[in-house]
Amino acid sequence: MGTRISEHRKKIDELDAKILELIQKRIDETISIRRLKIEEGIPLFTPEREQELIQRLIEKSNNNLATEVVEDIWKTIIKGGKRTKDNH
Repeated sequence: MGTRISEHRKKIDELDAKILELIQKRIDETISIRRLKIEEGIPLFTPEREQELIQRLIEKSNNNLATEVVEDIWKTIIKGGKRTKDNH
C-alpha cells in the first residue's frame, strides 16, 4: 500500500479516536440530564428538542454533508445515548 494512503489512514484513525471520545463525553452529559429529569419529574423523551438539534446541525453543515447523512449520524448518536445505562 502506498505511503500517501497510509498517511491518510493514520489521520482517519486519529480522527476516529477523537470522534469516539467526543461521543462518550456527549453520552456522559446525556446521562447527567437523564438523572436531573428523573429527579425533577420531567419527561425523558423530548422529540421536538431532538428535531431542533438535528435541524440546527443540518444548517451548520452548510450542505457539506447530505441532510440524510446528518440525520442518520445524529439519530444513531441520540439512540446510543438512550440505550446507555447509568453506570456512575
